[in-house]
Amino acid sequence: MKCSLCQKEGHRSDNKKFHPAEKSTTVPKIDTVVGSITFTPPTEEMSVISLYGLHTSNCCSKDQSSEKVANALLPMAYGIYSEDNKYLIPMCNNIVVSSMETRFPTGIKFDTEKAHCHPKFINPPPNDICATLTDISHYYESKVVLYKEKKTELILRQDCYAFNCIQNILINNPTKLYKDTTSLLNDTTIVEHPYMWVLIWKKIDGIIYFDCVVFTDVSVIRMIKDADTPRAKEALKLTDNSLAEFSSKGLMTYKLNKTTTVAHQKVSLFPLRDINTLTTYKFEFRVKSTDLILKDVRSDTSLWQEIEKSRLIDRIRLQADEIQRLKKLCGESQ
Repeated sequence: MKCSLCQKEGHRSDNKKFHPAEKSTTVPKIDTVVGSITFTPPTEEMSVISLYGLHTSNCCSKDQSSEKVANALLPMAYGIYSEDNKYLIPMCNNIVVSSMETRFPTGIKFDTEKAHCHPKFINPPPNDICATLTDISHYYESKVVLYKEKKTELILRQDCYAFNCIQNILINNPTKLYKDTTSLLNDTTIVEHPYMWVLIWKKIDGIIYFDCVVFTDVSVIRMIKDADTPRAKEALKLTDNSLAEFSSKGLMTYKLNKTTTVAHQKVSLFPLRDINTLTTYKFEFRVKSTDLILKDVRSDTSLWQEIEKSRLIDRIRLQADEIQRLKKLCGESQ
């Protein structure tokens, strides 16, 4: 008799001598609380890739299923998706909104949490995104925010606005020196570059959609200046200090020693309320979250998420107990 597996004479398909069991490489995945358990064979690509357009050859080796990494890279995935589908990406300098030029040519590589190391900038903090093409790198701030119309809020830390953003401006304007923030903003010949990618999400009929706006490096500073709040005024003191140090010493210091801790002073901004050109701009929200997010992202641990999980587990156990009780009743009645 031939074996049903290998078609050889004298073998039995259920005999481990001829067909030893192989180690399973499948990973169980629970579809629903009371549903079936399915098994999906993992691949090397699946274990790394979570976002559209980002893969092992063009992106950092960090785990994209991590919430922190995915948050940083998600605006980049939106940019790649928009370019592939010929969607325009708006760029704002606080005066006009224009269409941004192509930023993601073939061969570009992405990484997260990378400092822009330069001899004139001492111990710089990491940027959210570093995009490199043929040894030329561009650094970006990356934000994901909930759409709340005019209440849509950006929260920036001082490592972003008082150092990385200023560094970006000064490196891209190498012949310029500014004694303070006002002189920088009054310079009509300054060259601005895309710097802060803001991915905005909105839920429509239970489905999450994305849109995006990119702010230039100068516009970030201009936003803080125009906010005219107590926190914004304190933030401007920090940008003034950075510019004054660079103007007088030719250096800008984030911290004297790498091990030093720097307090992160935050500032809140409301660009859809305070920037005139954005108050009339119509966001389309035509990119679904499932277009960009290709597999599950692991949420960072949160007390409130864990409490909700505990409540869900309690409900499942109560339902299981109730099902067993009803089964017993049905059995007894028969």
